[in-house]
Amino acid sequence: MSYEACFQTLPRMETKRLHLRQITDSPEDGRDALEFINDYDVYRFWGLYDEAKDSSGRHKPKKKTALDYHYKATMKEYRAGHELTWLMELKETKKVIGEIVLYDFQLKHQADIGYRINKNYWGQGFAPEAGQAIIKAAFETLGLRRLQLRCFSNNPGSIRVAQKLGFKQEGLIRQGVLINVITDYYIFGLVKEDYERRYY
Repeated sequence: MSYEACFQTLPRMETKRLHLRQITDSPEDGRDALEFINDYDVYRFWGLYDEAKDSSGRHKPKKKTALDYHYKATMKEYRAGHELTWLMELKETKKVIGEIVLYDFQLKHQADIGYRINKNYWGQGFAPEAGQAIIKAAFETLGLRRLQLRCFSNNPGSIRVAQKLGFKQEGLIRQGVLINVITDYYIFGLVKEDYERRYY
């Protein structure tokens, strides 16, 4: 399947514990996704919402995402050729526990990778498991030459995931823009040669 074909039909993938598939407009996909999309512990590291606090020092809740909005927004970006988003669905229960995304494509040779997972499933290896499948697709199916992973400097979980996946830390960006937020963040890189040495 070519780069262009992936934006016509998103390839479905399978790992030991997960099905990686496209989002649907089913109520089940919507309800499962909103469990992590509207959870502060998850969205604080997604780069869409600054960590503003109210006068009492508590974090201000963001406006809740509606049930069908996430499906529409995801499909809009997919049809525009901007993002490839896979839901992480547990094989055993069919529950959607997260999503993993390739975005910010450059010259059809570079993309960023991001993920978010329901916090009830943190620390169980789901991000590296899904990440390995997406990395394989990025280099072998889409023909990319470089992947980037950017994460907040105060997000040790994502730093560990990047390291487990073989990404190399390339720098600390101070007060940089990460999607819609100004923050300190690390940038990790994985090039095709790194991938081939690691997995072949």
